Amino acid sequence: MFLEMARKYADQQHLPSAQRDELETFAHLRNTISHGRWNDGQPIADPNEATVTEIERLRDQIISPPKAVTFLPKGQVCTASPDDPVSATLKHVMDFDYSQIPVYNDAHYEGILTTNTVARWAAYWLGRGYKLSGTESVSRVLAFTEPCERVLFASPAITAAEAVDKLTHGGVGRTPVTALLITEDGLESGTPTGIITSSDLPELSTALRTDPF
Repeated sequence: MFLEMARKYADQQHLPSAQRDELETFAHLRNTISHGRWNDGQPIADPNEATVTEIERLRDQIISPPKAVTFLPKGQVCTASPDDPVSATLKHVMDFDYSQIPVYNDAHYEGILTTNTVARWAAYWLGRGYKLSGTESVSRVLAFTEPCERVLFASPAITAAEAVDKLTHGGVGRTPVTALLITEDGLESGTPTGIITSSDLPELSTALRTDPF
């Protein structure tokens, strides 16, 4: 019963595999101590100091899970307008090493422009002998977005564990998504205040003491 409760909680909280494995291991240990054979009034299993420390660490992360925004760079999210020339967007890529830029038409989310999308646009026209122009609008380039290049929206309250789960398994069929856009209310209509991409996975995973997915 206790083990099933632990597994159900892990599912509800989107705990990463390493934390899930630890929780199940400690649940087995608890059951052994509580229900296993005793010798001379002592349980057959008795956790050592290092194990107790690990249990306390896992307890603290479960009770007060770290927020994903804690590990995000501070500053305004770089966005583009559909009417912007693609050269202006590519300057952001070069200056700030961005690989995903959300596109907004006023306050309406239009899509996310990725370096992969730009590469497909360039390959399409160069392959047909056309000379590329930096004055091409972002909306024309955005037309080369693939269905798998999509984002999910989340509020600043999203935990690091939830962010890792959504980023790596939040797409159709539990496939990866391109990015998580943080808005004040977690809705698409909100103003973006942060962005989480696959490049943030190592730091988020380190916070959870897990390996990147």
